[in-house]
Amino acid sequence: MAGSGHVFVVGAGFSGLAAALALDRAGVRVRVLEARDRVGGRTLTRWLTDGTQLDLGAQWIGPTQDRMYALAAAHGVGTFPSAAYGTPLVLRDGGRRHGPPPGTDALLAALDALAGRLDPAAPWRAADAPEWDRATLTGWLAGTARRPETARYAGRLLAGGLLAAAPDEISVLQLLFYLASGGGTGSLLGMAGGAQQDRLVGGPAELAGRLAAALPAGSVVCGAPVRAIAQDRSGVEVRTERDRFTGDAVVVALPPALAGRLWYEPALPALRDGLTQRMPMGSAVKVHAVYPEPFWRADGLSGVATTVDGPVTETVDNGTPDSTRGVLTAFCYGDEARELRRMSPAARRAALLDALAAGFGRSARHPDDLIEYDWSADPYTRGCFCGAPTPGAWTRYGPQLRRPVGRIHWAGTETATRWAGYLEGAVLAGERAAAELTALL
Repeated sequence: MAGSGHVFVVGAGFSGLAAALALDRAGVRVRVLEARDRVGGRTLTRWLTDGTQLDLGAQWIGPTQDRMYALAAAHGVGTFPSAAYGTPLVLRDGGRRHGPPPGTDALLAALDALAGRLDPAAPWRAADAPEWDRATLTGWLAGTARRPETARYAGRLLAGGLLAAAPDEISVLQLLFYLASGGGTGSLLGMAGGAQQDRLVGGPAELAGRLAAALPAGSVVCGAPVRAIAQDRSGVEVRTERDRFTGDAVVVALPPALAGRLWYEPALPALRDGLTQRMPMGSAVKVHAVYPEPFWRADGLSGVATTVDGPVTETVDNGTPDSTRGVLTAFCYGDEARELRRMSPAARRAALLDALAAGFGRSARHPDDLIEYDWSADPYTRGCFCGAPTPGAWTRYGPQLRRPVGRIHWAGTETATRWAGYLEGAVLAGERAAAELTALL
């Protein structure tokens, strides 16, 4: 196959678009191939008839996520602070409380201290990495927390809220990597001053559209799912369902689990393929309950709640400054998310409204609408928030995560060393892959 001087990017999420823009700035001809009929990847914004903005996928940015703020400013997309009214709740001990179970803060501090002992660029090199990678978060919490309720709450908050997984599905090493990547538990779990501080006017999908529009006309091809990538000493050939494109190199900006479903000629090295088999996507259900007004604010509540039990792990007030509607957004993760998917729509709705009423009273049972989007059913995502190595995978396969395979380079938020799993991490990973190729080309 003859190279045509092109670099192809597979995937038009934030990582793929960031890679394409960086390559274009460097004078490299680039084409982005996207399976969906839209750009934006794991972001999606829905508008109600009255103009209320609902972000169905990734939605937040916060302090130290400098590239996302810079991109938003450069492309004319404003930000606004997440709703911040009243007091957050913790649902535990059969009622509403204003603090977590005893010992929670000490657990989080202990995990932050451990995370400070590893390099997020190479977590497998930490002195205790083999031990941390063998241990699940469930096991570590059981041996560390003084109360079972504290262990259960911390497991839901950390494994669920950060990785959309059950605590027995992730290793301690994976959690520590995530904490090191995102600046610790305070940064990752916080609203104002933390990763959930701000939102984008029009949603992240609006910014994704503007990033795509900043590329030369015709650079982004939607509705073109890539099925195979072949390479030899002269170049690459990228095959979609209808077309074949030849060029010099390719950036695969997909989660490892989806990247592993492509056909490669020659086949990927065994260790790289082994990695893709051991980074499943998270399991999350995100539901927007829309009300005529944010009634909880009159009760002095912020809409932010976390729980020890039940199908909903956490809620937030997802209202916007230009809408009078109230929006409570509920997040369900791991086993709870899977159980909700097994229910009939009516039973799932009842379970969700029961959970909201437990936190916010009878008014929560009567939303104008209950809107969800199942990313696990999306054929071009298959889960959210991101892919995470299973226990034992970091130390066995971690070095393969960013290592190019010939003319194939890897992007996607899962490959980031800072803010992995977030939009910021996606952008940084795309720009890193582009820099690798620019140096070669």
